[in-house]
Amino acid sequence: MFHQLKKVLLDRLRQQGIGEAVEAAAVVQVFKDEVVRRWGESNRNAFRKLTLRGNTLEVALYSSAFASELKMAEMELQDALTSHFNGKVYRLRIFG
Repeated sequence: MFHQLKKVLLDRLRQQGIGEAVEAAAVVQVFKDEVVRRWGESNRNAFRKLTLRGNTLEVALYSSAFASELKMAEMELQDALTSHFNGKVYRLRIFG
């Protein structure tokens, strides 16, 4: 019986208690890449804090104006995360 390597690795990471940290890092990286793709490289470090709590990505920004822009594109950003993670839904909470 064969198992997908991805599934085996994720199961092992969960057993070791670091699966959540790996998932959080992946979600944050994909979110940052999506922001850079839409708004440019200069916004890669516009975040004061990015935290994944459960299925909610909390996004705190230095600029309230940029936070407003992200809020306007919130649904599109959530859709980008969902499509990248094979249908797993992540919500966003954006703070300025």
